[in-house]
Amino acid sequence: MGNSHSSRKSSRNKISKKKSLQKLNNSESTKQQQTYDPSSKFHVPKNNNDIDRMQQEHFLFQHIWQCNFSSPIEQTLKAGNAKVLDVGCGPGVWLLSTSLEYPLTQFYGIDIAPVFPKEIKPENLEFIQSDITNGIKFDDNYFDFVRMNLLSTSLQENQWVYAIEELVRVLKPGGYIEIMEPEFQFYNVGPYFSKLNSCLINFISSTGANVHITQKIESFLNTSNSQTSSQTDVNLCNILSKLTDVHSDTRTIPIGGVHGGKIGTIYEELLNMYFKNTVVDILPWYIGTSRENYLELWKMCQEEFKNYASFTNLVRFWGKKIAE
Repeated sequence: MGNSHSSRKSSRNKISKKKSLQKLNNSESTKQQQTYDPSSKFHVPKNNNDIDRMQQEHFLFQHIWQCNFSSPIEQTLKAGNAKVLDVGCGPGVWLLSTSLEYPLTQFYGIDIAPVFPKEIKPENLEFIQSDITNGIKFDDNYFDFVRMNLLSTSLQENQWVYAIEELVRVLKPGGYIEIMEPEFQFYNVGPYFSKLNSCLINFISSTGANVHITQKIESFLNTSNSQTSSQTDVNLCNILSKLTDVHSDTRTIPIGGVHGGKIGTIYEELLNMYFKNTVVDILPWYIGTSRENYLELWKMCQEEFKNYASFTNLVRFWGKKIAE
């Protein structure tokens, strides 16, 4: 009787999971008319959990690359009298680390949300609350190194063009620009996470953001203007043509401790914080399901990570501004 009871329970669980996935499929298809106001800035940190997630992301990415930057600028930073800009700096973990490591260089961080330290910080570090879509309030050719990370959910495609144009404008000839973004493509995943992530990408796309912008930027580095299909693409190509010595580096991030060890465990926890905190008030609304059902679906995704060797990629590319 025990085996029979276990078998019936297992069958009910399978039926329940199938219904949950079907409900997710149906709700997504009927929710396509929903739009989201991008001015509400869902991606802006709203509580300490978001800030904590951003801080942990920094240390994970630092461990993956074993460095804080890939551009060949270390000697410039050590020599002093250099200036560095971090756009979308968030809580400022990268800046706090590098400004202490290179005390003779001046560091600046800008972010739309004032979640960075206001008082307790190194003397060679300054934070400024500012929106990159309104431009960078510095002179031309001012910085030796500029960087911008993890803004693919924040910027619309035309805003990306303007942001990169501004970064190149304030960068000195011979200085380096560096950008890092996730692919937002997950590999070898189960059906629940595949669908949930598809819903997330569709939602982000509904705000006008292009989560695949880094792949586009990388492809344009070797593409002539005549091969592009839109004025936005042409503008982006024109900006990137001002760079030389361009490189890219792709690193794989496993999901879950069963197949990914310590790194996989940490990254799954970051995903957990994102899906259970950052988008928990938005994604259920978008896909047309209850918060409770959404959280149950996320639990199913976490179960899948135990059975699938899932992973994603993080891309970093950098280049030097051509001398004028």
